[in-house]
Amino acid sequence: MSYNKNLNIDFIEFNLKNGRKTFSFKELVNFKGNNKNAAKQYIKYSVSRKMIKNLSEGFYAIYSPSEKDSGNIPPADFIEQLMNYRKINYYTGLLSAAAFYGTAHFRSLVFQVIVDKQIHTPKNILQGINFQKKKYFPEYCIIRQKGGYGYINYSSPALTAYDLIKYEHESGTISNIFLIISDMLSQLKISDIKNLLKNNLEVTYIQRLGFILEKLEAAELINPLYEYSKKATAYIPLSRLGNKTENNLSRSEKWKIIENINWEEFIAP
Repeated sequence: MSYNKNLNIDFIEFNLKNGRKTFSFKELVNFKGNNKNAAKQYIKYSVSRKMIKNLSEGFYAIYSPSEKDSGNIPPADFIEQLMNYRKINYYTGLLSAAAFYGTAHFRSLVFQVIVDKQIHTPKNILQGINFQKKKYFPEYCIIRQKGGYGYINYSSPALTAYDLIKYEHESGTISNIFLIISDMLSQLKISDIKNLLKNNLEVTYIQRLGFILEKLEAAELINPLYEYSKKATAYIPLSRLGNKTENNLSRSEKWKIIENINWEEFIAP
């Protein structure tokens, strides 16, 4: 961005007027006519007056007037810019993505983000954000949506469903996962499922996803999942948090699933 070097123009006001809620120290130095000392003093003053928040070394977010008292800035206002600054691949996922798709059930109290690198940041700096590092970061099923301050990456409905199962603990309970996937059925498309399967996936979660979709009577979606699940070599429990002790549990031969929860309780009559 080309900055007006007129120092009578306030830098924070300049950014907000141009639809920007984040900035780097380098940008501030540029605005201040390459005067690093002036930039440092501006940062010190702005932090003390609760005008800005330090998100990462050399990177800041601007408080709106209504955010100063709480000290909280919605992560959606800066997550794209912060991840780009730190050169980290990311997408908004899990319950945060599910909420984006309009699910009305359990919502996370934190903004859930999937990344390809470990995030080493004190929790008090990025309070309200939960990062999950994914070993096999997806190449497909990440979509970009317009937000209040630029675009934001979200998992597609199919990738959201897969991740809810993969990160079961962070998704609430298996009953919550059933309800959310049920809510998203109208947005789950066969093309999305096929794109999901282009990623490097763990077959255990495809087994569970296929089983759940079958029980939700989404027959048109399960064929490619079933073909993929044929890679499975062992039976696995439907819920990793469910009953692990009983030996007389029902089993799905098709999906190689041990039904260690009463999934029928989660299906609407």
